[in-house]
Amino acid sequence: MSLTILVHQKLPAIGIVRWFADPQVSISYATGPLVQMSEEEFRAVGWNWIQQHFKDYAKIRLTEEQAKAVFEHGEEKRLLKDCLAVRIRAEDSEDLTLIPQMFRKGTLASLESFSKEKRRMVPKNSPPTVFWKAFDDVLAIAREEG
Repeated sequence: MSLTILVHQKLPAIGIVRWFADPQVSISYATGPLVQMSEEEFRAVGWNWIQQHFKDYAKIRLTEEQAKAVFEHGEEKRLLKDCLAVRIRAEDSEDLTLIPQMFRKGTLASLESFSKEKRRMVPKNSPPTVFWKAFDDVLAIAREEG
């Protein structure tokens, strides 16, 4: 399971896309609705929101038919324009891996992860400062290389 944090480069806006694994095949689906908040709100509640998401949804599996659209028809490219992406993946150990990503074609399906050495690990019981340091590091990588 994972989340994709979308950070708008021109507006103080954050979008969060939830991904869930299919119980029958080795694939994950983005599912909506898109969670949106201001950058200020994300900095205030984001770490707790992320932790709670992974606790609440640790057991959820969705088939392709059950996954709901993240974007309204025709809105994906427009909403993703000028956004940077950071994937947050829950590991079996419950640690979190933060992965800078880039859009190849302006769609969620075209997200590509940067190499492993550009990722950051956040131990499961870390204080918020550890998470935010790792988040800022991978966001800077996404800005530089994206």
